[in-house]
Amino acid sequence: MGDGSTGQQQLDTGVLAINSGRIMEQNKQAIQVIIGNPPYSAGQNNANDNNQNTAYPALDQRIMDTYVARSSATNKNALYDSYIRAMRWASDRIGERGIIGFVTNAGFVDSNSANGLRLCLAQEFSSIYILHLRGNQRTAGELSRQEGGKIFGSGSRAPIAISLLVKNPAAPAPGQIYIYDIGDNLTREEKLAKLVAWEHLAGIDWQRIQPDSYGDWLQQRDQGFERFMPLGAKKQLTAQPIFANYSMGVNTARDAWCYNADKVAVAANMQRML
Repeated sequence: MGDGSTGQQQLDTGVLAINSGRIMEQNKQAIQVIIGNPPYSAGQNNANDNNQNTAYPALDQRIMDTYVARSSATNKNALYDSYIRAMRWASDRIGERGIIGFVTNAGFVDSNSANGLRLCLAQEFSSIYILHLRGNQRTAGELSRQEGGKIFGSGSRAPIAISLLVKNPAAPAPGQIYIYDIGDNLTREEKLAKLVAWEHLAGIDWQRIQPDSYGDWLQQRDQGFERFMPLGAKKQLTAQPIFANYSMGVNTARDAWCYNADKVAVAANMQRML
C-alpha cells in the first residue's frame, strides 16, 4: 500500500531500479476499481510485542485531516487501523470516479470512534452498500450466539462486512447508504450459503439508511441527551457542567504496582522503583 495519494514512499531507485520503476509507472495509471481484503490491525496490545503497525506519514495525515477531524470520539487511535488506512488510500487512489470492494472488519459500521469515518464516506461516495456478516466473537452470552459463526473460522474474532463503495459524479446526490444485516444465530455455513444464493446485488433486500447528523448509521443516538446538564466537559460548553474540573481522577497507570492489599508489598514496590 502506498503512502497516500501524494508523497508516496518509493523504493530506492539505485538498489531496486526495476521494482521502483514499475511502482512509479503504476502510480501514473488511472485506477477505477480496487478490490481487496485488507488486514485488520489497530496496533499492538503490548509494547513488548515489538509488532507496531508500519508508519505511513502522508496517509496518516490524510486520515487526521478527514476521519479524525470529523470524529467526536475522545480516543481516535482505532482510526489508524490497517483496514481504515486501506479505505482512505483507496478512496484517494480512485479519484472522482470508481468502485471499491473490500472485505473488512465491520467495526466501522457502528463504532463510536468511526463516526468521522462514516461522515466522510457519505460525503465522498455516491452509493454505499454494506453487507454485514456479523460474527463478533468478542461478545459473550446471548449476544455472542446472535452474532453467529465467524466467517473466517478461527482466523478472526472480529465482525466482518463486505463493502461496495461507489463514486459516480453523475449521481443525483452523494451518500446513498444501503445495509443488509445477515441475521441472528446463523452458522458460518448458513451465512456463506446465503451469499452464494444471492448471486448479485439485486437479489439482496437492502435497507436504506438515513444517517443522523453525528454520522450514526445503526443504533442512532437519542438527541434528547443533549438537553441534559453535562457532568463535566473538556471543552467550553454553552451549558454549565455540574463539576468544574474535568480529569481522569486518581490514575496511576500502573495499578498492578501501586495497589495491593498488603501495605508492606506496596511500599516495597515503590522502593524498588526509586
